[in-house]
Amino acid sequence: MISGLCKEGRLDEAAGVLNLTDKRGCRLNPHVYNALMDGFMKHYKVDSAIQVFREMSTKGCSPNVVSYNILINGFCRAERFPEAYHCVEEMLEKGWKPDVITYSMLIDGLCQGNMNENDTALRLCYQFLAKGFKPDITMHNIVIHRLCSSGKVKYALQLYWMMRKRNCVNLVTHNTIMEGFYKVGDCEKASKIWAQISEDRLKPDIISYNITLNGLCTCGRVTDAVRYLNDALAHGIMPTVITWNILVRAVVFFGEST
Repeated sequence: MISGLCKEGRLDEAAGVLNLTDKRGCRLNPHVYNALMDGFMKHYKVDSAIQVFREMSTKGCSPNVVSYNILINGFCRAERFPEAYHCVEEMLEKGWKPDVITYSMLIDGLCQGNMNENDTALRLCYQFLAKGFKPDITMHNIVIHRLCSSGKVKYALQLYWMMRKRNCVNLVTHNTIMEGFYKVGDCEKASKIWAQISEDRLKPDIISYNITLNGLCTCGRVTDAVRYLNDALAHGIMPTVITWNILVRAVVFFGEST
């Protein structure tokens, strides 16, 4: 009933049902409190959700992972990132294991927050891993892509090295972080990632070459880009329309200087 009322936006009625149920001596479980908290958070009534969370604890009903995730998500949506991170820290202190949802919401904060908040979020990511949480390679690649897309390559690189230590990288990982460096104009670091591809016994694909060609051309290094094109051909990797478009644009833009 509480969940249904919340979905209809009838939050005061939902809160009234919970209070009436409690007064009648019925034992409430976390699911009931979570439904009301989630309703408040979805309607941006963060303080009301916090009040329900606190009341839940005083009534002898221990919050669970879902309870914390609701709070963390609500705080992030309201851009109250320090409170979201404090909530994660409390969750860890109380022995709850974060799940994929917790990790995803934390990364949202990492992508949106300021530098101090980024450092906090990354530190909590390390704590998650230390607690035994193991996000898969696909999730890590999504995170790196989001960080690079928001210009936070520094943090993406830290996550990249964390993944390498755990043998949790693939060609997509390398391509994504390499493209991130080229987008911020750091050709040197991008070339180091290229070297890591061979070191990890992986073979560059046409996507790897296109990223490199585009990055080098953007930096005005068209001659170097042509060398990579020749390398691709030597390894039997056929250029695509995207490859030729990159080179044609570069030649048109830089003209005879190429």
